[in-house]
Amino acid sequence: MQQFDLSLLPTAVDVTLYRYNYIDNKLWAQIHNDLDYIETTEDSVMVSMNQLKYLLDTYYSSTLNKIKTVGSEVFHKEINTVYFLYQMTIEMKNLQYVKFNLNFDKSYDRTIMVEGSKILQFGFKVLTATLRLSDLYEDEELETVNTILQNLSILGPGEQYTRIFAKDLADSIDLYLMANEKDDDDEVGDEGIITDILDILENKLEPENTLLLLITDY
Repeated sequence: MQQFDLSLLPTAVDVTLYRYNYIDNKLWAQIHNDLDYIETTEDSVMVSMNQLKYLLDTYYSSTLNKIKTVGSEVFHKEINTVYFLYQMTIEMKNLQYVKFNLNFDKSYDRTIMVEGSKILQFGFKVLTATLRLSDLYEDEELETVNTILQNLSILGPGEQYTRIFAKDLADSIDLYLMANEKDDDDEVGDEGIITDILDILENKLEPENTLLLLITDY
């Protein structure tokens, strides 16, 4: 297994803005007034990364530059939704779209208590992601992984990509591993290599049932 950067997986994420948060409501208005967005429901819109970067650069560049120069620890009171969105644009290099939802819960608070201190927590859901198996496995490992995925009917013979929900992929791999479970005294077989995919899915993508574009090479 190669070193793998999980931040490269997401291609579309879901973010909630809160109507009664000043910055969030301002962002919602700016999205509607200045961006070329796609309306998915009355309270949800889809925005491309180019559009989001335009919004941040146009309205918030001075604040972001100040935080980048001095550090987020100094300007902790200014660490808000804008800053987290900016971090998302630079860390998730394959992100293409952000879905914004407007929530009307008056009681919502993003701060949580950790060891007696208030910490701002910003959550998002990964809607779609791309997993390139060649980024995860060496060539000789990839041959084994492709064979297993074909045996599970996740990939067809010679097929280079498929779309599958993370939970379905994890369930198929789990069933495969249980069917090929070995006694403690037996030598570990090649099938164990597929557990690397489970390690990637288990913390976020599987619980959120992200739609995956699974890509391989031969």
